[in-house]
Amino acid sequence: MRKYLILILLVFICACGSTQQLPDLKDTAFRNFESYKTNFLNGREGVSEPHFNKAKQALSDGNDLYLLAKIYLTKYALHTAVLEDFDNSEFVRINQLQPSESNFAYYNFLNGNFAAAEDNLLPSNYRGFIKAARDKDLAKAVGEIKSISDPLSRLIASGILVKYMSYDEKILQSAINTSAGNGWRRPLWAYLTKLHKYYLDSGETVKAKSTKERLDLLKK
Repeated sequence: MRKYLILILLVFICACGSTQQLPDLKDTAFRNFESYKTNFLNGREGVSEPHFNKAKQALSDGNDLYLLAKIYLTKYALHTAVLEDFDNSEFVRINQLQPSESNFAYYNFLNGNFAAAEDNLLPSNYRGFIKAARDKDLAKAVGEIKSISDPLSRLIASGILVKYMSYDEKILQSAINTSAGNGWRRPLWAYLTKLHKYYLDSGETVKAKSTKERLDLLKK
């Protein structure tokens, strides 16, 4: 996901000429959004939200609706990665003013509208996963998620699978391992909570009790 955001901003560097610096507004937006992302994933939402607002303001000041839509989509993607719902009203409003096929494809992807998300308009690391999701091939989808090298992108795909497809213990454990491996508290707690519910629903009371005890311990 970090590479995806950097790539978006590099488009502007290339447009200005490779010897020029990143425009100040874009640089301010990127740095603040990175701070937002880090704090969000570590469960510090009170700290993270002001950084998002600063990033949003910088792009608004530059009259850049395309990138403004991108940071809203990326915010939605972060919520998806931690199994949370999101309010899509701002993106819908922006996209009505300045439609973008690639932005709308990613929006459909995040909402589980796989048929409406064109493969060639999505970041390349999701293309194998969306094909499997469109075919409702859970085993293939899980395999494609595990093959995604970027950990945040892997969590976003995991969140989409859990929210809009069937899921099993393996994908939840994979997301837990990804979260723990990067020190991301918010998704770690989210997937442990989901795993606890999965065990309860499956009648695996011993595993459910152990997972709940682990979660309670981590939250102290």
